[in-house]
Amino acid sequence: MRLKSLPTPDWLESPAPAVCLLTDDGSVATVQLASTLAQRGSTVVVLSFPLAFVPHRLSLPEGVARVELTALDEAHLQHQLAALMTTYGSIDTFIHLHPQGLSSPETEKAILQQIFLLAKGLKQPLTAAAQAYRSCFVSAAWLDGAFGLSQQGDFSAIAAGLFGLTKSLAHEWPAVFCRAIDFSPEMKTDEVVSSILAEMHDPNLAIVEVGYGVAGRVTLTC
Repeated sequence: MRLKSLPTPDWLESPAPAVCLLTDDGSVATVQLASTLAQRGSTVVVLSFPLAFVPHRLSLPEGVARVELTALDEAHLQHQLAALMTTYGSIDTFIHLHPQGLSSPETEKAILQQIFLLAKGLKQPLTAAAQAYRSCFVSAAWLDGAFGLSQQGDFSAIAAGLFGLTKSLAHEWPAVFCRAIDFSPEMKTDEVVSSILAEMHDPNLAIVEVGYGVAGRVTLTC
């Protein structure tokens, strides 16, 4: 495998997500992304993991709701997901911001498992929404911006599981726009937010994973 340079993505005009579910990584990126999506007309709901797993939790912008998980088991997650959609409407966009600096590999594995379970619960609403307009499943991790190929800095290989999940969903849910993004930890928050939005509007369906780092915007090729 090697890196392949990509140009700046074109912008496909599409309606703003009606209901966007955004996971809380405990950083200002969650706040800025939620604010930007809300300003674009989306109903944004932030899903926060238990404080024992992600101890940082910043105040959210006005109008952005928060749903808290008090446990990391499937029954509780699916109950909260159902209650969320009853209150705010069916979800048509999901964005996972993977937390950095987690306390242990076991904590990170538990959060990664939650994203797999969320995908299970979101299959029906995302595929249904895709019949009318673009619905999205987006995952963002902070490896090195080059899918681990830069040989610079340490990163958790556990987070790389998000790329396998997202690529699998792209095959299983062909109508849903699926994109996995690897950011360099040095990227500024405003760059992260603008890049996520740009990827969500990318008309190119031939790529599923994109990296942003010292090599610019890249993907993998053989």
